[in-house]
Amino acid sequence: MRKWLIGAILVVIAYVGYPYLTLYWIDHALLNDDKGALERLVDWPLVRQQLKADVKLALIESAQTQVGKDSFAGLFGAALTALLVPTLVDSAVDEWVTPEKVLNSDEVVKRREQQKSFADFVTYAFFTSPSEFRVDLKDPKDADSPAITALMRLTGFRWRVVAIKLPPVAQRSAPRVSAPEAQPPPQNRSVLSCSQATIGPSSA
Repeated sequence: MRKWLIGAILVVIAYVGYPYLTLYWIDHALLNDDKGALERLVDWPLVRQQLKADVKLALIESAQTQVGKDSFAGLFGAALTALLVPTLVDSAVDEWVTPEKVLNSDEVVKRREQQKSFADFVTYAFFTSPSEFRVDLKDPKDADSPAITALMRLTGFRWRVVAIKLPPVAQRSAPRVSAPEAQPPPQNRSVLSCSQATIGPSSA
């Protein structure tokens, strides 16, 4: 009985720790330019498929919001977007969302040269269901940067990244507004003129 209990505990520990171990393997693959490992740990076709759908929907919804603002330009823009977006997005995602592009990106190359882990990008990592795991990533050098969410799924006996959720378009493109500089209060010219008129004759 005791052996069964110990065995069950070890299985639970292995199950809970496995996705975190997968994150470590991804980090190791990035720092060691290991394309083969990255291909095994990320379901690239599924990630690209999901990204294409999300980006197309976001761009079309953004264009449709212009319809109410300008009856002609908004309607024309929405129609043009719906016509061109699918082809443009498919081409861009197919070109950029690949193991080669990720491994050769500036940030990855820089960290690889320094052998600096990507662990500081992780702000949250935990289960969303028994077979799904969520990881929130954020630029540690920019506190105002939007978070990117990676979803991992247990397929068979291994965890793999199956989706990348980008922040909303409005959140990514929103300009940062700095507080206006304090300005000295304007002088009351009428009061100043009255004062000068009063002081002038007395001093004469």
